[in-house]
Amino acid sequence: MVSRIGGLASGMDIDSIVEKLMKAERMPLNKAFQRKQTFEWQRDAYRNVNTTLRKLEDFLKTNMFLQSQMMKKTATSSNEKLVSVNATNSATGSLNIESVTQLATATQLIGKQTQYTGNTKLSELGISGTSLDLSSIDKNGDLAAKPTTISFDPNKDTVNDLVKKINESKAGVTALFENGKLSLTANNTGSVKSGTGEIVFGNGKGVFDALGFANDAEVAKRDGKNAILQVNGISMERSSNKVTISGYEITLKETFNAYSGALERQIVAKEERDNAESALNGAGGLKDRRNVADSTYNNYYNDTFKDAYEALFGTNGLTVDQQTKFKGLSNVGQVARLDASDLQALRSLGITDFSNEANVKAIISNDTNGLTDDQRAKLLANSKDLEALNSSDGDALLERAKQVDFENLYKSLDKKFLSELSTDDINFLASIKGKNNAEIDAAFAGTTEDIRKKFGGIDRVDLGQLADLADDGNLEKFKSFYTIDKQNQDNLSALTAAKNAVTAGEKRLAEAEKSLKNANDAVTNTPNDTSSSVVAVSLNSTVETSAIKDRIKEFVTNYNEMLDTLNGLLKEKKYRDFPPLTKEQREDMSENEQKLWDEKAKSGLLRSDSLIREGLSKMRTQFMSSVNGLGDKTIDALAEIGITTSNKLSESGKLVIVDEKLDAALEKDPQQVVELFTKSGTVTTTYDADKKRNVTEDSRGITKRLRDEIANLTKSIEKKAGRDGDTEQSYNIGKNIVDMDNRITKLQAKLKDIEARYWKQFTAMEQAINKANQQSGMFMQGGGF
Repeated sequence: MVSRIGGLASGMDIDSIVEKLMKAERMPLNKAFQRKQTFEWQRDAYRNVNTTLRKLEDFLKTNMFLQSQMMKKTATSSNEKLVSVNATNSATGSLNIESVTQLATATQLIGKQTQYTGNTKLSELGISGTSLDLSSIDKNGDLAAKPTTISFDPNKDTVNDLVKKINESKAGVTALFENGKLSLTANNTGSVKSGTGEIVFGNGKGVFDALGFANDAEVAKRDGKNAILQVNGISMERSSNKVTISGYEITLKETFNAYSGALERQIVAKEERDNAESALNGAGGLKDRRNVADSTYNNYYNDTFKDAYEALFGTNGLTVDQQTKFKGLSNVGQVARLDASDLQALRSLGITDFSNEANVKAIISNDTNGLTDDQRAKLLANSKDLEALNSSDGDALLERAKQVDFENLYKSLDKKFLSELSTDDINFLASIKGKNNAEIDAAFAGTTEDIRKKFGGIDRVDLGQLADLADDGNLEKFKSFYTIDKQNQDNLSALTAAKNAVTAGEKRLAEAEKSLKNANDAVTNTPNDTSSSVVAVSLNSTVETSAIKDRIKEFVTNYNEMLDTLNGLLKEKKYRDFPPLTKEQREDMSENEQKLWDEKAKSGLLRSDSLIREGLSKMRTQFMSSVNGLGDKTIDALAEIGITTSNKLSESGKLVIVDEKLDAALEKDPQQVVELFTKSGTVTTTYDADKKRNVTEDSRGITKRLRDEIANLTKSIEKKAGRDGDTEQSYNIGKNIVDMDNRITKLQAKLKDIEARYWKQFTAMEQAINKANQQSGMFMQGGGF
């Protein structure tokens, strides 16, 4: 480090001189800092553009992408007293409700009177369990797939606590306990067609038995019923009084034309029941097909597969006692490595107690017991199984172990690979058995391209195992058996499918019979009062064109706001005389002066930016072309429904709406106007032989086109300016910032060296002047002045 000496000898302000010299030297460093700051501001400006684009994209996605977001329909009922209606956006056509024979009701169970109160603890009911399972009908009319488990503490919880837990659970049941009686009501209306019931007790039923549900005959029950109605000449059942048909959300309020509807439902229900019966039990029905599949599988299994299997893998061949011993073997694969000579050697050791495994291992490990090293290793590996193998069943167990090991080997192979093996493949594998890698590579070089492709990518260890299998003939055996095995599996799959179909058919028949019973009950319980006949309730829907127009206006407003923002950036004035402030410059300025300076320094960072300009140009192009694939050619482009770009140059392509033209298009076909925006579509290019050129057809709606262009521009900007959290090396401007940081680091190091040099020079000067002054003083003293 240079020792700094001020201007004591020269009388000069060295600190001030060096500071001024360094100020000039720092100019390249200041420019580097300013350049870095400009890059950072530009990066942030680009990211703000993406924020603006994302705002428009969010609007399009939320409000313009789907028909349901743009279109609103209203529905009317000719008799709101009987049937009320709402229309979803998918409501189509008109519906006539000719009759409502029966309204849907919920199942209710009321237990017999008990002596308990709401404050009675569950333990006083004799309850020792801690949970119960409860299932109920769901909103679709089916019993819940899984029961709801309700936990409780019998020593702490009372009957009221249990009622509260049931009501707060997701069991779908409302419980009420008053005056010693418990009432359970299903939250959803309707009757479960399968006949299992609408409220079903599972584990812990003893709780309900204690509260008056032990004897079904003493339980008051109100059966749940399905709504029965006739719509456009078709009779139907629904589990709820709120029904959705063809996009209409219908609420049934009262019954009407009940008797005629009941008769019609009875006829239809009987036909449904008869059809279900025929499909299940009739000639060629589900049961017949199951029997055929069962016969096919069993005949093939017994006549073909079983023989082939036993020929290849052997039979069980064990007594019941031997099977038990076999299942007790610790490692069948390890046992299969033994042979008859190994067992003979084992039996010659004279071991009588195999319960002490350590003692058994000690005897086997003794060098004087006459075992070979190979036998010793095999027996030690099977020490847990030696007692069974040394018994009179040992040979049978060993044979079975070899068969099972062989079967497992087959199961481990890739069956597709096995089925594609040719005789040449198997011969090649057999030929490379025992060869080293270099020899295998040489063998590959001399064989066919097909074999090289098939085996070239297989690991050397796996390839060696395949070679062993091919050499001992097992691959050939496995390949032959695979065809038989596959047919057997196919037959089994067909049988399983047939059994599942029968189960589904039986469920369908049960549901049809339950539906017929409901229909018969409805006829029996409905009086034939023809004087009460009423006109069918008609339901109709209309499209609210005003809602579509409002959404289109929102779209134009949002697009124009985006355009104003980006065009403002493209036209923003650039003040070249206002570079970013350095640290020293900021120290000399007030906060307000800094703010005003920064505003001018940041202005024009994206002026005439080609990336943004090109992106906006592509967006404008999308508005000019028509949307292919729409029915009416007169309303398949924005201009045709009254949306055009402004003819004022100052507005730079903003959209304007001609209300009269938009209203006419909405009146003519509101559905197509919506599709003009929401159609998904694709871009396809085909060659037109007549025109001798490629023809591009774009069936994307305006929203999809605009979203695609926004996505493309966003990606281009991210490539240049990145996203929040991106590393600076991952985008172009970030790389420039890194380069500036490196340049700044080098300049700072250089400035330290320059400043040190200046101080070294001035220090040397001061030392010289000081020495001269000292010599001058000596001369003056010596001369006697």
